[in-house]
Amino acid sequence: MSEQLVEVKIVDYGMLKQIHSDILYYINYRNAIRKTGGQDPPVPNRLKEFGIAPNNLRIGPLKISEINGKVKVSKINAIVEKPKEGIPEYAIISFESGVKVYLAYKEQSPIVGIDLGIRHLFTIVAIVEEGKVYKTKYIGDRKMVDTFTKYLGDSQGLVYLNDIKSQVRQPISEALSFLEAIKPKVIAIEDLRIYNAKVGKGLRAIEQILEKELFSHGFKVRRLDPRNTTKICSRCGYRSGEVMGSIFVCPSCGYKADRDFNAAYNLALKCYFTC
Repeated sequence: MSEQLVEVKIVDYGMLKQIHSDILYYINYRNAIRKTGGQDPPVPNRLKEFGIAPNNLRIGPLKISEINGKVKVSKINAIVEKPKEGIPEYAIISFESGVKVYLAYKEQSPIVGIDLGIRHLFTIVAIVEEGKVYKTKYIGDRKMVDTFTKYLGDSQGLVYLNDIKSQVRQPISEALSFLEAIKPKVIAIEDLRIYNAKVGKGLRAIEQILEKELFSHGFKVRRLDPRNTTKICSRCGYRSGEVMGSIFVCPSCGYKADRDFNAAYNLALKCYFTC
């Protein structure tokens, strides 16, 4: 699990301004000595104790603690704003360009659910701790919708099926770029092998190409039963929701959402608890 450094607002500078002043004094003094041909002066002990050197104008990682919704940085007694939910790991202080404080947050590896459809070719929902939605991506292609419609209306459909396989490459590339950016722990896709209807076969052909690309890019993939993923409420778990066109409506809690989003979210939630 990687970490992300987030710059934060300083509420109380503590010792930061004094340390910064000492650094500027040392740098100016060193530059003046160099002009006379002399050797660089030793770094003052008050800067050494913080690990500051001419080639290192950063302090940290430093321990932190939370105080009344803010974060106190130990050793320098500075207080900073907490920029987002979650518990930061440590603080880094940089004096390379003024005074800046960064808090380190662990980047969570999300679990992803992907719903395949005609309106939205791919609906991707990434969730993190406690099933919270992290990021969502809709990938559609008007040309693909037209081709799929022709495929469904043709008695054989083989020509259009080949067109579908050819046209799906760009949407898959878009999906891969999105997934590579969020680095999911596992990706849940629908197991469309259980469907024998024509629409199922068409989507299965797309899924086979998608699955092959996911594996070739090193993603961990799980196939899950897609039945009822559209009708289960992703908010309260009610199992007999109503689908009205493109919208899902829960009679139990009143939740409304895009039907494809609800299905992809349910896939991600199911994988979160079972994968």
